[in-house]
Amino acid sequence: MWASMHIRTNLKKFFKGFTYAGKGLLYCVRTQRNMRFHVGFAVLVMMLALICGVSTTESCLLFISIGGVFALECINTAIESAVDLITDGRRHKLAGIAKDCAAGAVLVFCIFTICTGAAVFFSRERIDIILGYFKGKPYSAVLTGIFIVLWIIWVLTADAKENKKDK
Repeated sequence: MWASMHIRTNLKKFFKGFTYAGKGLLYCVRTQRNMRFHVGFAVLVMMLALICGVSTTESCLLFISIGGVFALECINTAIESAVDLITDGRRHKLAGIAKDCAAGAVLVFCIFTICTGAAVFFSRERIDIILGYFKGKPYSAVLTGIFIVLWIIWVLTADAKENKKDK
């Protein structure tokens, strides 16, 4: 009986960890403009992957790249938040270095993610597939355009709403 209670308690703790992780991800999306940019861009990349019918290997490379960007953006946010907590709003050279290095890590990974996307999508054949898809389905081009406009608005305006809540 004790063993089953111990297992149940451990399972509760285990699944509670997913709740905390989800809260962290949502916090990142709500408060970080760059994370919102990455989310929208990831949607566009996955849409292109479906249109082009990329291989399993290419899909894995795209998922790993996108997941890496999301993970590093979360780590960057955690580092920035910890530094802000410790410095209590005061400027300090080492705090700036920590924040800049964390942001630099995201940038480096994003550059290589762009290179991965270019390797997957920038062939004459794939570009023709994408253009042919939108030429044959003009409503898809319109919907994609609407998505991009709404995505840009979300990226640029969500900060103002969140800042009002924090004050």
